[in-house]
Amino acid sequence: MKILYCRIGYMNSYNGLVNDSIKNGGSYNKDNIGHEIYNFTLYDDTYYGYVQPVKGGTINLDRITNQKEGDFLDGVLVIFVATRDKYGQVIVGWYKNARVYRKYQMLDDDVLKERDNKFSEYSIKSKKATILTLLERTMKIKGFGRSNVWYGNDEMNSKVLEYINDYETKRNREIESIDNLNSLKGYEKEIITKARINQSIFRNKLLQKYKHCLLCGIDKEELLIASHIKPWSVSNENEKLDEYNGLLLCAMHDKLFDLGLISFESDGSILISDELNKINRVYSNIDLNRKIEVNIYNIPYLKYHRENIFKDKKIF
Repeated sequence: MKILYCRIGYMNSYNGLVNDSIKNGGSYNKDNIGHEIYNFTLYDDTYYGYVQPVKGGTINLDRITNQKEGDFLDGVLVIFVATRDKYGQVIVGWYKNARVYRKYQMLDDDVLKERDNKFSEYSIKSKKATILTLLERTMKIKGFGRSNVWYGNDEMNSKVLEYINDYETKRNREIESIDNLNSLKGYEKEIITKARINQSIFRNKLLQKYKHCLLCGIDKEELLIASHIKPWSVSNENEKLDEYNGLLLCAMHDKLFDLGLISFESDGSILISDELNKINRVYSNIDLNRKIEVNIYNIPYLKYHRENIFKDKKIF
């Protein structure tokens, strides 16, 4: 197994600085913004990773394989490590089957234009990435010297591979238990998928977090639905089980949300489609002045819902 450990600054989502910040990761991040702020931002099915080695931005590919390598190396498991307060250096996520470059590469303009901070350099790219939630970041990594890249050792590599295998096995089993509906299509598949989601760990996370419908306050568990903000069918493996991609709603408000008849601003303010007339608004028991509880990690998902599912942009 080809493994590379990369020490970066600590962030919540690595999806830019909107409602997030970067800390730790060395003296540079004390006064500047680390380029790794986009390490887990997806662009056209590709993640672009940044790490700052001590010497001139060069990654010694030869040490990953113990043989002479060229300008890049494919098939690398890249472990991103950051310093979490009170925990020390922990795994925050990883790339699988990554391409690692010896020297920095420059992003294409079409990727760069999507970034608020125009950081153009990267040294790693992959089509498969996993970012851990804040509560999952407990696996400690020791072995780095002064450099922010480390090539591992047998003992640590064994522990990390076992950890990742256990994590992915558990995650994939849950996804498969919900997603294995190949014989069904259309509305029937949608209904059964929804039912399975509401028997999953995802639902339990939302029940523990919210305890009642975010819009009307109903708290009887049998009447509550774990509703994905970005739909299951278009979510990647991380997003499908991410509790921040979920809202706890009663059956009626869940249906309105799924149909795009309601949505929410980033501050939790409700948006109501013109397709829902005044009478139905009254019968839907929607308090126009109520804001739902929104976490900063909900915001990218809510943005997706507003732009792709909500049926207009009018707010009442």
